[in-house]
This record gives sequence, C-alpha cells and structure tokens, in this order.
Amino acid sequence: MAFPDGKIHGHLPRIGLNMSLAGPTDEAGGEAMAPLAYIDAVEGAGGVPLCIPPFENIDAIRSILPFLEGFLFLGGGDYWPLRYGGHAQPDHELVDARRDRFDVALAGIILNETDLPVLGVCGGHQLLAIARGGALIQDIRTQWTPPQGKPPLSHAKDERRGPEATSFLHALTIREDSLVARATGSAPATGLPVNSFHHQAVRPQTVGEGLCASAWSADGIIEALEPAPGSAWSQSGRFLLGVQWHPERMQDQTPQRRLFRSFIEAAAGRRP
Repeated sequence: MAFPDGKIHGHLPRIGLNMSLAGPTDEAGGEAMAPLAYIDAVEGAGGVPLCIPPFENIDAIRSILPFLEGFLFLGGGDYWPLRYGGHAQPDHELVDARRDRFDVALAGIILNETDLPVLGVCGGHQLLAIARGGALIQDIRTQWTPPQGKPPLSHAKDERRGPEATSFLHALTIREDSLVARATGSAPATGLPVNSFHHQAVRPQTVGEGLCASAWSADGIIEALEPAPGSAWSQSGRFLLGVQWHPERMQDQTPQRRLFRSFIEAAAGRRP
C-alpha cells in the first residue's frame, strides 16, 4: 500500500519492461538494452523493474506473466508500418524486426488476456494503439495539419536546434475526469508541461479498439490514451495509460513522479 511519503510499503510490485535491440541481431554481437531512466523511475516509485528481452519463442510469453504485477512499454524506434497499413519507411527509422514481432505479440497478450496495469511511453504509447487495431501518423511534420491551420509543433528532437533540442516543453490540454488527469494530479486547465521526442503520433480517427484520447498538444496531436468510457477496461477500473511524452526524463517534476507512483500503486493493489 502507499503511505504519505509516496512510497510503496510491504510487497514491491514486479514491473516488466520490454527492451530495445542494438547491433546485428543475426550474430552473437547483438544486445538487448533498457534505458536506466525507465528502470530508475520504476524503482523510485516503489516497483521492482524486470527487463524482458525480445526472445524468439512468442508462445512462451504467457509463461512470464504470473511473475508480473504490471508492465511498462518503453519508447524507441518506429514500429513497422505493415502492422497498421502504413507506407514504407527508411530502415534506420524502424525497430529491429525481432523487437517489432515480439513487442506487438507481447502487447496483444497483455492487453487482451490479462488485467495487468499498463503504462506505455512514447513508442510504447503508440504500440498500445497498434495492438488494438489503431494506426499512426507516420511523420507529423509532413502528414499532419493542425486544426487551426498553423504548422505543427517541433515534436521531433532533430527539428530543434541548440539547447531546445532536449529542453523543449509544450503544454497539454487534458480531458476532465480522465485517468491521465488523476495519475498526474493535473487539473485540465493547468496546461501540464511535457517534453517531446517523437515524429509519429496516434491517428485520431483510429486510436484502437477500447481506447480513447485524453490529452492533446496545442496542434491537436494525441498525447495520452486510456480506456474509452463504457469499455470493459473502464468499467473494471483497469490502469491502462499511454503517454506520448517521456515522463521518465522529467522525474524532477512532481506530476511525472506522481504518474509513475499511480502506476506502481495500481500494480501493488493487485495482490491480496
């Protein structure tokens, strides 16, 4: 349970994290990795991070689920557009085929066959949509026209110069009474400031079955996904949230720490 100090006391919930790949995966030199910022954010909120590499035996995924109380889907490169009927992209933009195959299968099983609390970050947020039949805007700069007709924000790091490349923040509009509002402790009118390191986004017309958008940037890009009102997930109160920004890189900010605590508390609450 959570105490006023904001930490989990008693059993520490075990949180699975997927991993990225580096190097040639068809040789012995390939590596599976998980950025320490995610690991530290989970541990700092009271969870035990368990990194799950993209192993080849997809059928074995179900064997690891009894050991977990929650799952955090990490960011990374782009998932393969064939998953959602998109157009071809340069290879250097895409995650490795092995990770793509594993992550999509893993997300589908966790979403559809378990009640595990889930947090998806950036590419992990987009993965939740893909796993539920949603689609992506494959490049915001060239394929998205904001409702007000102005140019889109500089969401991708390589569109920015100087210190702003990593320090750029923009404010969100958050739906009232939403999970993301409760998890971050942010009132809809506060304009929660978040960072931005992505060039793709969930397509508003196809966010995925059972999901709905609950936060947006000023240019209309979806910044959060959660269970749609009236869905089975919403009725059960399942913690299922995707965020387009990187809260693990903003742990000096109270709303971002609270987001991870809310996730870990949901995971801790699954045990008797």
